[in-house]
Amino acid sequence: MQYLIWLTTTAALPPEKAWALLARFGSGKAVFEAETDELSRVLLLTPAEKQRLKKRDLAPAQRILADCRRQGIHILSIVDEHYPQRLKAIYDPPLILYVRGELPELNDLPAIAVVGTRRCTPYGAVTAEKLAFGLSQNGVVVISGMAEGVDSAAHRGALKGGTPTIAVFGTAIDGCYPAINGGLLRDILRHGAAVSEYPPGAKTGRGGFPRRNRIMSGLSLGVAVAEAPDKSGALITAGLALDQGRDVFAVPGGVDAPGSAGANELIQRGAKLIRNAEDILCEYRGVYRLSPPAQAAPVIREPVASVYAAASKSGAISTPAPASTDDPLLAALCGGPLPLEELTVRTGLSSSDLLAKLTVLELKGRVRQLPGKLFERL
Repeated sequence: MQYLIWLTTTAALPPEKAWALLARFGSGKAVFEAETDELSRVLLLTPAEKQRLKKRDLAPAQRILADCRRQGIHILSIVDEHYPQRLKAIYDPPLILYVRGELPELNDLPAIAVVGTRRCTPYGAVTAEKLAFGLSQNGVVVISGMAEGVDSAAHRGALKGGTPTIAVFGTAIDGCYPAINGGLLRDILRHGAAVSEYPPGAKTGRGGFPRRNRIMSGLSLGVAVAEAPDKSGALITAGLALDQGRDVFAVPGGVDAPGSAGANELIQRGAKLIRNAEDILCEYRGVYRLSPPAQAAPVIREPVASVYAAASKSGAISTPAPASTDDPLLAALCGGPLPLEELTVRTGLSSSDLLAKLTVLELKGRVRQLPGKLFERL
Protein backbone atom coordinates (compact mmCIF):
# COMPACT_ATOMS: atom_id res chain seq x y z
CA MET A 1 0.00 0.00 0.00
CA GLN A 2 2.84 2.42 0.79
CA TYR A 3 4.04 2.28 -2.82
CA LEU A 4 0.60 3.18 -4.19
CA ILE A 5 0.38 6.08 -1.75
CA TRP A 6 3.85 7.21 -2.88
CA LEU A 7 2.68 7.06 -6.49
CA THR A 8 -0.36 9.27 -5.80
CA THR A 9 1.23 11.75 -3.36
CA THR A 10 5.02 12.12 -3.67
CA ALA A 11 5.07 11.22 -7.38
CA ALA A 12 1.63 12.84 -7.77
CA LEU A 13 0.90 11.30 -11.16
CA PRO A 14 -2.53 11.84 -12.75
CA PRO A 15 -4.69 8.76 -12.11
CA GLU A 16 -4.67 7.60 -15.73
CA LYS A 17 -0.85 7.69 -15.90
CA ALA A 18 -0.41 5.99 -12.54
CA TRP A 19 -2.85 3.26 -13.63
CA ALA A 20 -0.96 2.80 -16.93
CA LEU A 21 2.31 2.28 -15.05
CA LEU A 22 0.69 -0.17 -12.66
CA ALA A 23 -0.75 -2.13 -15.57
CA ARG A 24 2.69 -2.27 -17.23
CA PHE A 25 4.88 -3.04 -14.22
CA GLY A 26 2.41 -5.07 -12.19
CA SER A 27 2.76 -3.40 -8.78
CA GLY A 28 3.48 -0.12 -7.04
CA LYS A 29 6.75 -1.54 -5.73
CA ALA A 30 7.90 -2.34 -9.27
CA VAL A 31 7.10 1.21 -10.39
CA PHE A 32 8.98 2.60 -7.38
CA GLU A 33 12.07 0.56 -8.24
CA ALA A 34 12.02 1.18 -12.01
CA GLU A 35 14.36 3.70 -13.62
CA THR A 36 12.79 6.94 -14.80
CA ASP A 37 13.87 6.32 -18.39
CA GLU A 38 12.20 2.92 -18.27
CA LEU A 39 8.99 4.53 -17.02
CA SER A 40 9.16 7.17 -19.76
CA ARG A 41 9.23 4.48 -22.43
CA VAL A 42 5.83 3.27 -21.23
CA LEU A 43 4.03 6.61 -21.51
CA LEU A 44 4.64 10.29 -22.07
CA LEU A 45 5.83 11.97 -18.87
CA THR A 46 6.22 15.69 -18.36
CA PRO A 47 9.54 17.02 -16.97
CA ALA A 48 7.82 17.74 -13.64
CA GLU A 49 6.45 14.19 -13.45
CA LYS A 50 9.90 12.75 -14.15
CA GLN A 51 11.38 14.82 -11.33
CA ARG A 52 8.74 13.68 -8.86
CA LEU A 53 9.22 10.03 -9.84
CA LYS A 54 12.90 10.35 -8.93
CA LYS A 55 11.97 11.05 -5.30
CA ARG A 56 12.32 7.51 -3.91
CA ASP A 57 11.23 8.55 -0.41
CA LEU A 58 8.59 6.42 1.32
CA ALA A 59 8.57 8.42 4.57
CA PRO A 60 5.61 10.66 3.56
CA ALA A 61 3.58 7.59 2.54
CA GLN A 62 4.41 5.89 5.83
CA ARG A 63 3.25 8.98 7.74
CA ILE A 64 -0.03 8.88 5.85
CA LEU A 65 -0.47 5.21 6.76
CA ALA A 66 0.21 6.03 10.42
CA ASP A 67 -2.23 8.96 10.36
CA CYS A 68 -4.94 6.76 8.85
CA ARG A 69 -4.44 4.05 11.47
CA ARG A 70 -4.59 6.62 14.27
CA GLN A 71 -7.77 8.26 12.92
CA GLY A 72 -9.56 5.07 11.92
CA ILE A 73 -9.48 5.94 8.22
CA HIS A 74 -9.71 2.98 5.85
CA ILE A 75 -7.60 2.85 2.69
CA LEU A 76 -9.03 1.16 -0.38
CA SER A 77 -6.74 0.67 -3.37
CA ILE A 78 -7.80 0.05 -6.94
CA VAL A 79 -6.46 -3.52 -6.74
CA ASP A 80 -8.64 -4.29 -3.70
CA GLU A 81 -11.56 -6.64 -4.41
CA HIS A 82 -13.91 -4.28 -2.54
CA TYR A 83 -12.99 -1.27 -4.68
CA PRO A 84 -16.25 -0.15 -6.38
CA GLN A 85 -16.34 -1.70 -9.85
CA ARG A 86 -18.35 1.13 -11.37
CA LEU A 87 -15.67 3.62 -10.33
CA LYS A 88 -12.89 1.35 -11.52
CA ALA A 89 -14.45 1.32 -15.00
CA ILE A 90 -14.11 5.08 -15.63
CA TYR A 91 -11.27 6.58 -17.66
CA ASP A 92 -9.29 7.93 -14.69
CA PRO A 93 -10.30 6.18 -11.44
CA PRO A 94 -8.44 7.23 -8.27
CA LEU A 95 -5.80 4.68 -7.31
CA ILE A 96 -6.55 5.23 -3.64
CA LEU A 97 -9.80 5.97 -1.84
CA TYR A 98 -9.60 7.11 1.77
CA VAL A 99 -12.76 6.16 3.66
CA ARG A 100 -14.31 7.29 6.93
CA GLY A 101 -17.35 5.46 8.24
CA GLU A 102 -18.71 2.31 6.61
CA LEU A 103 -18.69 2.22 2.82
CA PRO A 104 -21.72 0.31 1.46
CA GLU A 105 -21.02 -2.61 -0.88
CA LEU A 106 -21.57 -0.62 -4.05
CA ASN A 107 -20.84 -3.58 -6.31
CA ASP A 108 -24.21 -5.02 -5.25
CA LEU A 109 -26.28 -1.90 -4.60
CA PRO A 110 -27.79 0.75 -6.87
CA ALA A 111 -26.46 4.26 -6.30
CA ILE A 112 -27.55 7.65 -7.62
CA ALA A 113 -25.73 10.97 -7.23
CA VAL A 114 -28.03 13.88 -6.34
CA VAL A 115 -26.32 17.21 -7.02
CA GLY A 116 -27.07 20.88 -7.53
CA THR A 117 -26.19 24.43 -6.68
CA ARG A 118 -24.80 25.60 -3.36
CA ARG A 119 -26.99 28.73 -3.42
CA CYS A 120 -30.26 26.88 -3.81
CA THR A 121 -33.81 28.16 -3.54
CA PRO A 122 -36.35 26.61 -1.17
CA TYR A 123 -37.69 24.77 -4.23
CA GLY A 124 -34.27 23.23 -4.90
CA ALA A 125 -33.64 22.26 -1.28
CA VAL A 126 -37.04 20.64 -0.78
CA THR A 127 -36.87 18.88 -4.16
CA ALA A 128 -33.39 17.48 -3.43
CA GLU A 129 -34.46 16.21 -0.01
CA LYS A 130 -37.61 14.57 -1.37
CA LEU A 131 -35.71 12.94 -4.23
CA ALA A 132 -33.04 11.56 -1.92
CA PHE A 133 -35.59 10.41 0.64
CA GLY A 134 -37.59 8.52 -1.98
CA LEU A 135 -34.47 6.88 -3.40
CA SER A 136 -33.14 5.94 0.03
CA GLN A 137 -36.51 4.54 1.10
CA ASN A 138 -36.21 2.08 -1.78
CA GLY A 139 -32.70 0.92 -0.93
CA VAL A 140 -30.75 3.23 -3.26
CA VAL A 141 -27.46 4.67 -1.98
CA VAL A 142 -27.52 8.45 -2.44
CA ILE A 143 -24.18 10.06 -3.25
CA SER A 144 -23.43 13.76 -3.06
CA GLY A 145 -20.64 16.21 -2.23
CA MET A 146 -21.71 17.55 1.20
CA ALA A 147 -21.57 21.13 -0.07
CA GLU A 148 -24.05 23.69 1.18
CA GLY A 149 -27.43 23.87 -0.51
CA VAL A 150 -28.63 20.98 -2.66
CA ASP A 151 -25.90 18.53 -1.59
CA SER A 152 -26.70 18.99 2.10
CA ALA A 153 -30.43 18.59 1.49
CA ALA A 154 -29.78 15.40 -0.50
CA HIS A 155 -27.73 13.84 2.30
CA ARG A 156 -30.37 14.71 4.89
CA GLY A 157 -33.14 13.24 2.78
CA ALA A 158 -31.11 10.07 2.26
CA LEU A 159 -30.47 9.72 5.98
CA LYS A 160 -34.19 10.00 6.69
CA GLY A 161 -34.84 7.26 4.14
CA GLY A 162 -32.65 4.81 6.04
CA THR A 163 -30.16 3.66 3.38
CA PRO A 164 -26.51 4.66 3.92
CA THR A 165 -25.39 7.78 2.07
CA ILE A 166 -21.91 8.66 0.77
CA ALA A 167 -20.26 12.10 0.85
CA VAL A 168 -17.45 12.58 -1.65
CA PHE A 169 -14.90 15.16 -0.54
CA GLY A 170 -12.89 17.46 -2.79
CA THR A 171 -10.59 18.05 0.19
CA ALA A 172 -8.52 15.96 2.62
CA ILE A 173 -10.39 13.04 4.14
CA ASP A 174 -9.77 14.15 7.73
CA GLY A 175 -11.43 17.55 7.36
CA CYS A 176 -14.96 18.87 7.05
CA TYR A 177 -15.73 21.35 4.31
CA PRO A 178 -17.71 23.47 4.75
CA ALA A 179 -17.25 23.67 8.52
CA ILE A 180 -20.94 24.46 8.96
CA ASN A 181 -21.70 20.84 7.97
CA GLY A 182 -19.95 19.29 10.97
CA GLY A 183 -23.21 17.94 12.37
CA LEU A 184 -24.27 16.57 9.00
CA LEU A 185 -20.92 14.82 8.61
CA ARG A 186 -21.34 13.13 11.99
CA ASP A 187 -24.75 11.84 10.88
CA ILE A 188 -23.33 10.59 7.58
CA LEU A 189 -20.49 8.74 9.30
CA ARG A 190 -22.95 6.99 11.61
CA HIS A 191 -25.09 5.86 8.69
CA GLY A 192 -22.77 5.79 5.70
CA ALA A 193 -19.34 7.01 4.65
CA ALA A 194 -17.19 9.88 3.48
CA VAL A 195 -14.61 9.21 0.76
CA SER A 196 -11.79 11.22 -0.78
CA GLU A 197 -8.77 10.62 -2.99
CA TYR A 198 -6.86 13.06 -0.77
CA PRO A 199 -5.10 11.69 2.35
CA PRO A 200 -5.20 13.21 5.85
CA GLY A 201 -3.61 16.63 5.96
CA ALA A 202 -3.50 17.08 2.17
CA LYS A 203 -3.57 20.66 0.91
CA THR A 204 -6.05 21.03 -1.94
CA GLY A 205 -7.20 24.01 -3.95
CA ARG A 206 -10.40 24.68 -5.82
CA GLY A 207 -9.34 22.13 -8.42
CA GLY A 208 -10.18 19.37 -5.95
CA PHE A 209 -13.90 19.97 -6.38
CA PRO A 210 -14.18 19.42 -10.16
CA ARG A 211 -11.97 16.34 -9.71
CA ARG A 212 -14.23 14.88 -7.03
CA ASN A 213 -17.19 15.23 -9.40
CA ARG A 214 -15.86 12.37 -11.53
CA ILE A 215 -15.88 10.17 -8.41
CA MET A 216 -19.49 11.06 -7.57
CA SER A 217 -20.67 10.17 -11.06
CA GLY A 218 -18.28 7.22 -11.29
CA LEU A 219 -19.72 5.59 -8.17
CA SER A 220 -23.27 6.02 -9.46
CA LEU A 221 -25.61 4.52 -12.02
CA GLY A 222 -26.77 8.02 -12.82
CA VAL A 223 -26.71 11.66 -11.76
CA ALA A 224 -29.82 13.62 -10.80
CA VAL A 225 -29.55 17.42 -10.98
CA ALA A 226 -32.08 18.89 -8.54
CA GLU A 227 -31.44 22.57 -9.26
CA ALA A 228 -28.62 24.27 -11.15
CA PRO A 229 -28.09 27.63 -12.84
CA ASP A 230 -26.40 27.80 -16.21
CA LYS A 231 -22.87 27.92 -14.75
CA SER A 232 -23.20 25.43 -11.92
CA GLY A 233 -20.57 22.88 -10.96
CA ALA A 234 -23.40 20.33 -11.01
CA LEU A 235 -23.36 20.59 -14.80
CA ILE A 236 -19.73 19.45 -14.75
CA THR A 237 -20.84 16.34 -12.86
CA ALA A 238 -23.60 15.76 -15.41
CA GLY A 239 -21.12 16.13 -18.28
CA LEU A 240 -18.72 13.67 -16.66
CA ALA A 241 -21.60 11.24 -16.15
CA LEU A 242 -22.36 11.33 -19.86
CA ASP A 243 -18.68 10.71 -20.68
CA GLN A 244 -18.73 7.73 -18.31
CA GLY A 245 -21.86 6.29 -19.92
CA ARG A 246 -24.09 7.02 -16.92
CA ASP A 247 -27.68 8.22 -16.92
CA VAL A 248 -28.48 11.90 -16.38
CA PHE A 249 -31.72 13.13 -14.81
CA ALA A 250 -32.84 16.70 -14.18
CA VAL A 251 -35.66 18.40 -12.29
CA PRO A 252 -37.30 21.13 -14.39
CA GLY A 253 -37.81 24.64 -13.07
CA GLY A 254 -39.61 27.75 -14.18
CA VAL A 255 -38.62 29.08 -17.59
CA ASP A 256 -37.65 32.38 -15.99
CA ALA A 257 -35.96 30.91 -12.90
CA PRO A 258 -32.18 31.57 -13.08
CA GLY A 259 -31.52 28.80 -10.56
CA SER A 260 -33.04 26.20 -12.90
CA ALA A 261 -31.55 27.39 -16.19
CA GLY A 262 -28.82 24.73 -16.20
CA ALA A 263 -31.17 21.88 -15.30
CA ASN A 264 -33.65 23.00 -17.96
CA GLU A 265 -30.87 23.05 -20.55
CA LEU A 266 -29.85 19.51 -19.60
CA ILE A 267 -33.41 18.39 -20.32
CA GLN A 268 -33.30 20.14 -23.70
CA ARG A 269 -30.10 18.22 -24.43
CA GLY A 270 -31.63 14.84 -23.62
CA ALA A 271 -31.50 14.37 -19.84
CA LYS A 272 -34.56 12.59 -18.50
CA LEU A 273 -37.05 14.97 -16.92
CA ILE A 274 -37.90 13.83 -13.39
CA ARG A 275 -40.55 15.00 -10.93
CA ASN A 276 -39.93 12.54 -8.10
CA ALA A 277 -37.85 9.54 -7.06
CA GLU A 278 -40.13 7.11 -8.87
CA ASP A 279 -39.14 8.66 -12.20
CA ILE A 280 -35.60 7.46 -11.45
CA LEU A 281 -36.47 4.17 -9.77
CA CYS A 282 -38.50 2.94 -12.75
CA GLU A 283 -35.29 2.93 -14.83
CA TYR A 284 -33.68 0.27 -12.62
CA ARG A 285 -36.50 -1.92 -11.28
CA GLY A 286 -35.76 -4.63 -13.81
CA VAL A 287 -32.09 -4.80 -12.84
CA TYR A 288 -31.98 -4.27 -9.07
CA ARG A 289 -34.19 -5.40 -6.22
CA LEU A 290 -35.42 -2.07 -4.91
CA SER A 291 -36.88 -2.35 -1.45
CA PRO A 292 -36.90 -0.44 1.84
CA PRO A 293 -33.79 -0.88 4.02
CA ALA A 294 -34.04 -3.17 7.02
CA GLN A 295 -33.00 -0.59 9.62
CA ALA A 296 -35.15 2.28 10.82
CA ALA A 297 -34.33 5.71 9.52
CA PRO A 298 -32.17 7.76 11.90
CA VAL A 299 -33.38 11.04 13.37
CA ILE A 300 -31.84 14.01 11.60
CA ARG A 301 -31.38 17.16 13.63
CA GLU A 302 -31.62 19.93 11.02
CA PRO A 303 -34.62 20.45 8.70
CA VAL A 304 -34.45 21.63 5.12
CA ALA A 305 -35.28 25.17 6.22
CA SER A 306 -31.93 25.43 7.99
CA VAL A 307 -30.18 24.05 4.91
CA TYR A 308 -31.64 26.81 2.79
CA ALA A 309 -30.94 29.46 5.40
CA ALA A 310 -27.28 28.46 5.52
CA ALA A 311 -27.06 28.31 1.73
CA SER A 312 -28.64 31.74 1.36
CA LYS A 313 -26.00 33.31 3.59
CA SER A 314 -23.15 31.78 1.64
CA GLY A 315 -21.56 33.54 -1.31
CA ALA A 316 -19.84 30.39 -2.52
CA ILE A 317 -21.05 29.12 -5.89
CA SER A 318 -19.39 26.34 -7.87
CA THR A 319 -18.83 28.53 -10.92
CA PRO A 320 -15.66 27.89 -12.93
CA ALA A 321 -13.71 31.00 -13.90
CA PRO A 322 -14.46 32.15 -17.45
CA ALA A 323 -11.90 31.20 -20.04
CA SER A 324 -9.70 34.13 -21.02
CA THR A 325 -8.47 34.83 -24.50
CA ASP A 326 -5.12 33.26 -23.60
CA ASP A 327 -6.71 30.16 -22.12
CA PRO A 328 -4.26 27.32 -22.94
CA LEU A 329 -7.08 24.94 -23.80
CA LEU A 330 -8.69 27.32 -26.29
CA ALA A 331 -5.27 28.21 -27.63
CA ALA A 332 -4.51 24.52 -28.22
CA LEU A 333 -7.68 24.23 -30.31
CA CYS A 334 -6.89 27.19 -32.55
CA GLY A 335 -5.36 24.92 -35.20
CA GLY A 336 -8.42 22.71 -35.56
CA PRO A 337 -10.10 19.71 -33.86
CA LEU A 338 -7.96 17.58 -31.52
CA PRO A 339 -8.51 14.32 -29.60
CA LEU A 340 -8.53 14.24 -25.80
CA GLU A 341 -5.11 12.56 -25.59
CA GLU A 342 -3.45 15.31 -27.61
CA LEU A 343 -5.12 18.01 -25.53
CA THR A 344 -3.75 16.50 -22.30
CA VAL A 345 -0.24 16.72 -23.75
CA ARG A 346 -0.64 20.29 -25.05
CA THR A 347 -2.31 21.73 -21.95
CA GLY A 348 -0.62 19.69 -19.21
CA LEU A 349 -4.03 19.08 -17.62
CA SER A 350 -5.07 15.68 -16.28
CA SER A 351 -7.87 14.03 -18.23
CA SER A 352 -10.41 14.62 -15.44
CA ASP A 353 -9.56 18.32 -15.18
CA LEU A 354 -9.57 18.58 -18.97
CA LEU A 355 -12.99 16.90 -19.30
CA ALA A 356 -14.40 19.20 -16.62
CA LYS A 357 -13.08 22.27 -18.42
CA LEU A 358 -14.29 21.05 -21.81
CA THR A 359 -17.76 20.47 -20.36
CA VAL A 360 -17.92 24.03 -19.05
CA LEU A 361 -16.70 25.48 -22.36
CA GLU A 362 -19.16 23.32 -24.29
CA LEU A 363 -22.04 24.57 -22.16
CA LYS A 364 -20.87 28.13 -22.83
CA GLY A 365 -20.82 27.49 -26.57
CA ARG A 366 -17.04 27.93 -26.83
CA VAL A 367 -16.23 24.31 -27.71
CA ARG A 368 -18.09 21.41 -29.27
CA GLN A 369 -17.46 17.68 -29.38
CA LEU A 370 -17.25 15.98 -32.75
CA PRO A 371 -17.59 12.26 -33.57
CA GLY A 372 -14.56 10.21 -32.56
CA LYS A 373 -13.99 12.14 -29.31
CA LEU A 374 -12.58 15.14 -31.15
CA PHE A 375 -13.01 18.64 -29.74
CA GLU A 376 -13.31 21.81 -31.81
CA ARG A 377 -13.16 25.47 -30.84
CA LEU A 378 -16.16 27.58 -31.86
